[in-house]
Amino acid sequence: TPIKMVTKKINFMIKNKKPKVVVIAGGDGTINSVCSAVSNLSQKPILSIIPLGLGNALSYCLGVENMDKAVDVLTNPDKKITIDLMKTNIPNHERGVFSISAGFSARVVFQREAYKYIGFGSYILSGVQSFISHPEKEITFTIDHKVTLTAKASSLIIANSPVIGLNYIVSPNARLNDGVLDCTLLSTKYADLTNIRLKGFKHPLYSELGKVRFKAKHISIEGEPFVQIDGDPVRQKERIEIEIMPRQVTFLRNLDKNIDQEYLPFIS
Repeated sequence: TPIKMVTKKINFMIKNKKPKVVVIAGGDGTINSVCSAVSNLSQKPILSIIPLGLGNALSYCLGVENMDKAVDVLTNPDKKITIDLMKTNIPNHERGVFSISAGFSARVVFQREAYKYIGFGSYILSGVQSFISHPEKEITFTIDHKVTLTAKASSLIIANSPVIGLNYIVSPNARLNDGVLDCTLLSTKYADLTNIRLKGFKHPLYSELGKVRFKAKHISIEGEPFVQIDGDPVRQKERIEIEIMPRQVTFLRNLDKNIDQEYLPFIS
């Protein structure tokens, strides 16, 4: 598949060139591919981001959300952060960087592929379509190989970062380097929509009602085929396995005071 080929090419290039720093000019999908390749290396280069993609969630977390900040971090590489990754059993999507979800929220990303050409409006159009067509059904999930729960719910969001997308805060207590998965079970599609928090905006009907939040090191999910990994939609018929991989890749980042986020995305 193209994703697997890209990861292999990146892995081969880094092994041969042995760079100290790899600059990723792209968005979340490109970052995922590079992190997937680098995580398999014994000697890992430091990574940095130039945000040129459609989705730039991680660049916002690292305080390099525009070209000036990205160049400044590269010319003054004083601050670094080593972040966790998420390991999955999904073929060709074996790593997640900041977000994996199953259910309604993933269905929105899945259906959005048909409307990408209209930009941000594609999320709105897909959200409306998914709200009408996506049935709420039982999701069974097991926490840390010990506790199995079954719930009729719309989405299970597994976050490694508080931010998903452009300033969309979904899991305010998640951190990129805390060694755990931050999980939110949303009981209904309505709870999913009212969960929206963009910079300077909180849905007027936002509340913690209809949300169950917990942390884990391993999650398995059954009963929901729609999955998204860092904004990349996947259909998975088998059981989904996700576990945290602590301290996998190191990024250059900005100073805390220059990170334009309501919630600090990592533990300093």
